[in-house]
Amino acid sequence: MAGVDLTANELAAAERRGRRRAVVSIVGGLILWEVLARTVLTNRLVIVPLSTVLEALWISLRTGELWKNLYVSLLEFVLGFGLAAVAGIFLGFLTGTIRTIREHLEPLISALYATPLVALIPFYILIFGIQLASKVALVFTIAVFPIMINTQAGLLGVERNLVEVAASFRATRRQIFLKVQLPAAIPFIVSGLRLGVGRALTGVVVGELFFATAGLGFMISIAAQGFDTAKVLLGVLLFALAGVLAIAILEAFEKRMAPWRTT
Repeated sequence: MAGVDLTANELAAAERRGRRRAVVSIVGGLILWEVLARTVLTNRLVIVPLSTVLEALWISLRTGELWKNLYVSLLEFVLGFGLAAVAGIFLGFLTGTIRTIREHLEPLISALYATPLVALIPFYILIFGIQLASKVALVFTIAVFPIMINTQAGLLGVERNLVEVAASFRATRRQIFLKVQLPAAIPFIVSGLRLGVGRALTGVVVGELFFATAGLGFMISIAAQGFDTAKVLLGVLLFALAGVLAIAILEAFEKRMAPWRTT
């Protein structure tokens, strides 16, 4: 037991060190941004100091502009990514466990995944207009494929020996799936979700840059037209923070659902 406790303590200490290093890295990067923008990169059309961006943040919060745009972008991301996660995991389960479905859908999935879906923006506008539904549809189609492919890979990558051992103990197909295949696939599913987060945020930005009347991407577009570098960088910074937060939530989910991965 002493050895087990020591290992658990070492893992907890390693996690704390990792969190401290991440905080130091972020703070160091922000300080470096401020120093370089004031001493080396002094062209304010290219970059402004972090303090100027924070000032723009305060002004946007006080006027209420940021709250409106943040709400729109968050709603588009949550709906689009949520639907992509549900559909991607479900289709990944189907293609990963039923060979006939996989053989029928794989060519179509490969073709759609390789297609530059951003080029289909005019079709999204024609079908859904320029309101919420079009951005949600764009985010969904961009994010769903890595989630589905990773889920399928996780199920297909389960060691054959584990399945055979479970079958030798007369486990049912349902028990094999729930007790063997699904736990083994969880890290792959989370990896797919992490890839999907980045693609979903990209979908939000692209959609709002090209066809939107509100949102952080729309705010960035308007600010860029007015050469307001501080507000452009504010929008970029908020998208980056959203990505970091979403990844942290997925990592916490993985640690809870697949604690053996921490070893």
